[in-house]
Amino acid sequence: GGGKQHQNGKKMPLDMKEDEIDPLKLFVGNLKKGVNKDQLLATLTPHANVTSACIVKKKFKGPNYGFISLLSEDDVNKIMNLNNQECYLSGSKLIFRPARRRCMLPGEEGFVRQALPDRDYDLDPLDPEKTSIHILVDDVMLKILEYLTLKERICCEVVCRRWQALVYRIFESRCLNLDESYLIQNNVNVNKAMISKMLLLAGETLKSLSLSKTDVSCYLKIDNDTEIALKKNLSLIISQLCPNLEYLDVADLCLNNVKALKDCNNIKGFSSSKCYELTENSFKELILVLPCLEKINVSYTNINGDCFNLLPEGLKELNISFCSQVSKKNLNKIIKRCKNLEVLEIEDLYIDREFLEELVGNCTNLRNLSITHLSDGEISDQIKLFTKLTNLKILATTFDLPNIADTVKNLEELRITIINKTTTNMIDFGHFIHLKCVVLTLTPFCKQELMSLEKCKKLQYVTIYGCNADQELIKNIIKGCPDIKHIKCPKVCIDMKFITDINEIMKNRSEPIKIAVDEGDLPSSEELVAQYDTKKIYFDFVENSHSDEYFDFDYDDDGDSVDYDFYDSGDDFYDPDDIDNFLFNGYDSDNSLQGNIYLGDWGF
Repeated sequence: GGGKQHQNGKKMPLDMKEDEIDPLKLFVGNLKKGVNKDQLLATLTPHANVTSACIVKKKFKGPNYGFISLLSEDDVNKIMNLNNQECYLSGSKLIFRPARRRCMLPGEEGFVRQALPDRDYDLDPLDPEKTSIHILVDDVMLKILEYLTLKERICCEVVCRRWQALVYRIFESRCLNLDESYLIQNNVNVNKAMISKMLLLAGETLKSLSLSKTDVSCYLKIDNDTEIALKKNLSLIISQLCPNLEYLDVADLCLNNVKALKDCNNIKGFSSSKCYELTENSFKELILVLPCLEKINVSYTNINGDCFNLLPEGLKELNISFCSQVSKKNLNKIIKRCKNLEVLEIEDLYIDREFLEELVGNCTNLRNLSITHLSDGEISDQIKLFTKLTNLKILATTFDLPNIADTVKNLEELRITIINKTTTNMIDFGHFIHLKCVVLTLTPFCKQELMSLEKCKKLQYVTIYGCNADQELIKNIIKGCPDIKHIKCPKVCIDMKFITDINEIMKNRSEPIKIAVDEGDLPSSEELVAQYDTKKIYFDFVENSHSDEYFDFDYDDDGDSVDYDFYDSGDDFYDPDDIDNFLFNGYDSDNSLQGNIYLGDWGF
């Protein structure tokens, strides 16, 4: 209760609010060093129903302390009213006080996120005799905080309410990405406390969360128990701390408890690419828990597609590339179930002409298609029926590209690998007037066909590997495409004349260009940079060898990532500094941050 509490028959002032007191728990002080839990229980159980006890051993001088839990409030009163003789244990008089209610932590059942406190200054009056940092306006303070490490910024949270508000402004974000490079660079201790702290500071406005490429067991030195605890509670932590989340990417980090996401009613996009622990059963649970998903990426996983008949009918984007266990029968379930599909990526899966014909008949809104066709037969007659396609990625044994030029006119992005060319028809890339990005890998196009790329006036990104590319082709593309930003031809060696010609072409252009080629026998970099405008031209000299990167590219017309690009993250959420130890304490004069206090108590 409130007001006064009794301690051994005497009243003592209470420094806790009533709602902070645990009615069935007591603090026990002045325990001798040698006293154990059993001795404490043996002393108190004759007087009251004590259900449990624990002892906290202090590292330094002074007695230990502990806590006891009791069956009822009557038992609490009995202990609080013990006489002096009954309070002794091993020669020391025990001290009993009301215990503070345990703070619920993220990842525990029943935890409820509380809003971050409103801005409310409690600064001391300024001393006119002293110069105080508090005279600086917020914008200046924020600039100063940028120079601190991430650990130091978080420590600033406890200075005062104004600084706390500034810290919240720094970390507030709509998009949070904990990627592999950040974790490795900072040797981040990935645990529930760290993830919870980041999610708390990001605020309730967080819309997109990515834990992609964070295989913590591989890249970071954490024990197995920590990893298991993290995976077990991750779903629940996200559900509790991200009420408005709309996109979740947990690639490489398994969500063992997907049912906990049932309260994330706003999630529209989910990705768990390369999560090999994602099984058919867990995927089924996921789509049942989140029936309103519009975007799903489960590529490189072990699903087999038996539950594809349960996919959300409103699904717009689906990526199941390299899911080797998915059968043709289960692929057909997608066509019948998800007729609103706009993006379908099914690379390295078996498809035939009949599948494509049924796909174009049912999914009339399809605009992005990624497929692999290495079986007999040519499929351009089927692809040309997808008249709304803007993005096409295809790996095929044979493919007649000229056959689709007159019907698939809206292509903006073309990634194509053809092993054999069986037709004499020549492609004129000028038919694709909207083309912005093209990747040609191992395609047997002649030089005349490649030269037609200069007709694509909107072209911005070009990668050509294993084709008949040379210096003249690169110059013609740059000259004919005023918006070109990046061109990669790693098999082409360049000379000084090429550099001079490119410099002349770029003189009257404002946007810079990046050119990735083989440097050949060019002079040293000091001599080279004197021959061209380094503000407009950047040469990336790549090794003359083939790698997977030439099969793919990152392109989007607004400059963001291709996948799930409906969030603008703005500046990076964090500073590349050490965050080994956070100060997991909210501002101590404010009690509204219950979920933010003692986050380090997990002991990881």
